[in-house]
Amino acid sequence: MITGPKFEGLRSLRSDGVAVGLPLGGNQSPYTIAGQTPDDSKRINVNLSAADHLRAFQIPLRGGRMFDASEVRRADRVAVINEAAARLWPAGENPIGSRLRLAMLERPPARTLIDSSRPPEVTIVGIVGNTRNAGLRAEPAPAVMIPYTVVATLGRALAVRTSGDPNLLLNPVRAEVRAMDTDQPLGRPITLSEIMGQEVVQPRFTMALFSVFAALGLALAAGGIYSVLSFHVTRRTHELGVRMALGAPRGHILRLMLTMGGRLVLIGLVIGVAASLASTRLLRSQLFGVEAGDPLAYAAVVALLGLVTLVACYLPARRAAGVDPMIALRQE
Repeated sequence: MITGPKFEGLRSLRSDGVAVGLPLGGNQSPYTIAGQTPDDSKRINVNLSAADHLRAFQIPLRGGRMFDASEVRRADRVAVINEAAARLWPAGENPIGSRLRLAMLERPPARTLIDSSRPPEVTIVGIVGNTRNAGLRAEPAPAVMIPYTVVATLGRALAVRTSGDPNLLLNPVRAEVRAMDTDQPLGRPITLSEIMGQEVVQPRFTMALFSVFAALGLALAAGGIYSVLSFHVTRRTHELGVRMALGAPRGHILRLMLTMGGRLVLIGLVIGVAASLASTRLLRSQLFGVEAGDPLAYAAVVALLGLVTLVACYLPARRAAGVDPMIALRQE
């Protein structure tokens, strides 16, 4: 990412938008809605943004307007809020036009410069759609966007949206920044895909770990079913011999053993699905993009377990159907 306050020269780049800051997080600040009692325990995400922020990140505007480039240059105390923040106002009250007091504009963080001669309040001019600003698995948190010129920090993140491969734009961006200020330090550039990849590293590891244990459980279940049916076949060898000696076809013996195994598997599936529906509440925080009671996932699991158990049932059932009646009748 690129650090520093000078970004206007980048307008010459061929891109879909230039924005300062990322929508995935930001600083937090205590806030007070005009007319309400101050409460430092309530906090809101504060994003320092440029006028092209919404266009760069394809964030929809739900109401009002986005602050423009002239307001950014003047460091006007204007702001837009997301839909989650709009719900902080009383039901039926339109937040556009109201004022929001931000404690960070009154008591700035360390190594941060703010024009203290202006009041620490911003005027809400628009409402934008929610973004995943508290992690991919958490619900969007209330957030407010203010012009990046209002607060001078040691470093900034510059986001450039391109119409092609973003890696091809890294060197032109560096060249533009160096042309504006040769002493401007540059951080390591990173694409949004890489940032998203970092966000899902832990969930992917958790999923891989669960997959390994699930595969082990599936193998143990298949081995258990095979062992149980093999034991039943051994115990009923004499009975099967009598049935075949009396004229029972091998297909009948095969269906008999498959029915017995299928009945046990069906009971196990019913109990397992009921238990998993109850336990998904504990795993809800690990799910992203999948409902806790996702019917497709349950259908896939039931189909997979059914296939595995069918194979585990078929092998001992086939062995039972192949028993020689004379040998079975001699076995007691």
